[in-house]
Amino acid sequence: MLFPQPAYRHAAYFAPAPDSLAWDLGSQWLGRCARTGQTHSQPLVKGWTSAEFAQCTRDPRRYGWHATLKAPFALAADRTTADVDAGFFGVAAGVGAPFLLPLKLARLGHFLALVPAEPCVPLQGLAEACVRELHDCAAPLPPSEIERRRRGGLSPRQAEMLALWGYPYVMDEFVFHLTLSGRLDGLPDERVMELMEHAQSWFAPLLRDGLLIDAVSWFAEDAPGADFRWVQRFGFAP
Repeated sequence: MLFPQPAYRHAAYFAPAPDSLAWDLGSQWLGRCARTGQTHSQPLVKGWTSAEFAQCTRDPRRYGWHATLKAPFALAADRTTADVDAGFFGVAAGVGAPFLLPLKLARLGHFLALVPAEPCVPLQGLAEACVRELHDCAAPLPPSEIERRRRGGLSPRQAEMLALWGYPYVMDEFVFHLTLSGRLDGLPDERVMELMEHAQSWFAPLLRDGLLIDAVSWFAEDAPGADFRWVQRFGFAP
């Protein structure tokens, strides 16, 4: 098997199947397909110009349509992409059957996202498995990055997770979310409501029918600041 060339960073994401409506809706909303690299014409949001909406979705567009399961990490010096591949296979093999996740629209702090409508034990298990299985593939964070994150106002538990796993929002601090916007700070409430109303309509099929969680996906950032790209999708075996 041919493995991807080493990249600046790797990540474990949930991303819908590339031929699914869920993938198309999210990729069109963000304006980019992370699998093909092609740009998309974004939705027209009432009260927003195209440029305003493009700016609002700029940050999540770089990462691609996804929910983070293990945050982006640099490859450890004694590991290869073959080790990363094996870690993903281990995660997928241990999950079992695919499952359906009910969704709702929410504002998480400074941004909009689709989040679970109710607690989901299999989803929590999937995220924990990604963190554990891929931990040895990740290079330790530089002290400067650890200090930067600590200055961000972490709780004691989040600081503990940062020290143990290299990221503060894992294990019981994990929150599954498909990001829809960048920071909304400073926007009038009516502008945020316009965005939320359009998201509610645009993603109505997912909010009505739920999201099939059937795989874990490997994404990579080839160089600092580059767009994340889809590498491989590892489906769950019932």
